Amino acid sequence: MQALLVVIIALALLASSRLQGLLLNTALLSIGTLAIALPLGAIFGLAIAKIDLPGFRALAWLLAALLFVPLYVQATAWSGAFGTGGWLTQWLAGETYASPWLAGWRGAIWIHAMGAIPWIALLGAASLRTVERRLEEESLLDASPPAVLVHVSLPRGAGGFWAGAIWVVIVCATEIAVTDLFQIRTFAEEIYTEATLGPLGALPDGLLSSDLAVGVAIIAAVVGVALLLTLPWLPMAATVAVEQPWKWRPRPAARWWIAGSIWLLAGLMLAPPLASLIWKSGIAVAQHDGGFKRSWSLAKAVAMVAHSPWEHRREWGWSLMIGVMAMAATTSLGILLAWLAGRPRWGWGLAAAVTLAIAVPAPLWGVWAIDLLNHPPNSVWAPLTVLYDRTLFAPAALQTIRALPIVGLWLWSQLASVPRDLLEAARSEGAGPVARLYRVALPLRRWSVAAGAGMALVLAMGELSASLLVLPPGVTTISVRIFQLLHYGVDDRVAALALSVFAAMTALAALTAVVVAGRRRHAPAAIGSETDFTASQ
Repeated sequence: MQALLVVIIALALLASSRLQGLLLNTALLSIGTLAIALPLGAIFGLAIAKIDLPGFRALAWLLAALLFVPLYVQATAWSGAFGTGGWLTQWLAGETYASPWLAGWRGAIWIHAMGAIPWIALLGAASLRTVERRLEEESLLDASPPAVLVHVSLPRGAGGFWAGAIWVVIVCATEIAVTDLFQIRTFAEEIYTEATLGPLGALPDGLLSSDLAVGVAIIAAVVGVALLLTLPWLPMAATVAVEQPWKWRPRPAARWWIAGSIWLLAGLMLAPPLASLIWKSGIAVAQHDGGFKRSWSLAKAVAMVAHSPWEHRREWGWSLMIGVMAMAATTSLGILLAWLAGRPRWGWGLAAAVTLAIAVPAPLWGVWAIDLLNHPPNSVWAPLTVLYDRTLFAPAALQTIRALPIVGLWLWSQLASVPRDLLEAARSEGAGPVARLYRVALPLRRWSVAAGAGMALVLAMGELSASLLVLPPGVTTISVRIFQLLHYGVDDRVAALALSVFAAMTALAALTAVVVAGRRRHAPAAIGSETDFTASQ
């Protein structure tokens, strides 16, 4: 850990002044995002994992659904509320074209923070579930339950919150959907901007290859820190039963007061953006007395949202086709890599591959795909151009690369929790590694694999930053269409389209959560017993 931190500092000092400025902007974006997301995520994580509250399962599922709402959809929703022409902007300022609150740094930080809260909350909750119940119950003899939460549970389960915080830094350093909208020059945004203007390094003041190498190395070191924080408790978190961890049960009056406060925070996260999309999709403009009068119509809002999937059926079709291809590849590769990760000879190599896949800024993957597949007719590699121009190979491959680290870590946590005695028994009967995987591990974790496939589909369909550069002619995905329209403002068409995407993504995420719940109901052996967990401590 200390060595990686030293590497990060050394590489930052060796970077050029241009790269240092881009990395400083990336750091400022990350710090601002964490200042909002970390305390709110910690509150939600504690409420889910350590406080007995009514509706905590629904809260966990809601946050799990919000995990997979793409940043460009969140940017659309919040801009419809606090952006130029936003309904809250108009209401608070009392004029139609008031100066928007969501602009520049404020807009980029706020959107990233809203997207980061579910990650921090759920990673933190998973880590809190691994805290030894015996230690917490012994601490109750000398301290009150809130004191045990603050001084015992939170420090012992802080790994998930730190991993979530570093994941937020990684997202800020590799994504461009929000920074491009609000014109914030980060490392990833600069790569995308240069790639749209020509080959990297072609501009007089463009990024050099050394800048790219140093920047990716710094992000890779940050990813390494995140993996070191996450991996020790990830398999353990997969084995903990839902009923097992100790939870504080407040007195009835306090219990409902705390629950109401938590749900109020959740409502403030969800209500304004949803209301803005509904409001924008139902705005009607009519000519009246030589001028124009704006009004809102529920009938128009319903009609716009209902008609949007059909109006954009081609974009939905392309998104689904590419997403299914990426889902199949991601799930298959994820199973293979997760299984190999349990073997000592493969562990470090696979960890390095996952680190690279996460650390490389998304636009850079697009640039590399273009360099690999796009060649002139007289080149010996010209046949690869067919894959680039006439197939969906490039966007599907990039979506696979982007989704594989998260899905792979999920599948690794599930396969690593398969009881070792069952695998050893199968080995003693002559079953090889492949037979143990397909006859023992996968049947026990079939619901986890199904959940991983659902995660892969949602992540692939929501991916934008990498596939934006490599879509073949005539192919436009739903994410690219919203990204293009969003630069011209949030009108009724954009709001209705974003609302339909929000509904589709949350429905897929909710279905994935139901699959996970089905795994817990139908496969109790996959969860593990309290006795086994206590013994492992």
